[in-house]
Order: sequence, then C-alpha cells, then structure tokens
Amino acid sequence: MKNTPKTLLLTGIMALFSASAFAAPLPGEIFQPRGAEVVKADRGESGDFEAEFHVSSNEASVEGLANQVRAHAQRHGFKVVESDIKRDDAGLKFTRRNQELEVSIERNDYGIIEYKADLDAKKQAPKSK
Repeated sequence: MKNTPKTLLLTGIMALFSASAFAAPLPGEIFQPRGAEVVKADRGESGDFEAEFHVSSNEASVEGLANQVRAHAQRHGFKVVESDIKRDDAGLKFTRRNQELEVSIERNDYGIIEYKADLDAKKQAPKSK
C-alpha cells in the first residue's frame, strides 16, 4: 500500500493523456478562440462534429466572439441564416452547400463564456415515389 499515491498519480496522468488522444481534431470550419479551453471535440459517424469551448470573460465578450465566429464562417464559404446577438448570449446559424453550422455562445455567472459549435451535414428529405 506504500505505492498507492504514486500509482494513483500515474493513473491520473495517463487518463489525461488518453482523453486528449481520443479528442478529434477540429475541422477548419469551426472557429477556435485563442486561449480557449477545449471542453468537447467529437466527430459523429456521419461526419457531423460537435465542439465546446470555455473562454474567460476577461479575455473576450459574447458580442466580440460572435463577430469572430461569423467572420470565420464567412471566410469558409458559409452564409448567415440566423443571427441573434445580445450582451450575454448569442445564437448563429450558417449554411454551406450540404452543411449547417450552428453556434451558441453564453456567458455564465462564473466569468466563463461557453461557446458551442455543431457542424452537421444537412438531412435531405426522402424522395417520394
């Protein structure tokens, strides 16, 4: 039992590296704010992608981040479909050919801005016979 703290520490370090090794690389279409903590980066089976970031509200504002996301999406060929930007939250939706990018940004009470992005292939309606 003398080695238990060392074993726990080693196990914890290995778990951290394992979790980051399994995180999917972010597609270029999703804006990653400078200095943001990546909370989630998951690729779905159909090529869809979900990402979540935490940004300090000392480093950014909801409005500023929303404007950066919009500019980034437009540089990647997306068109703005919906844009609702307020002081403490924002919702944006973009489309490009067969893709949809949906973004939500929200400042919480702890000085953190939560930024979520979902990149989805558009579902086409089934053809009728």
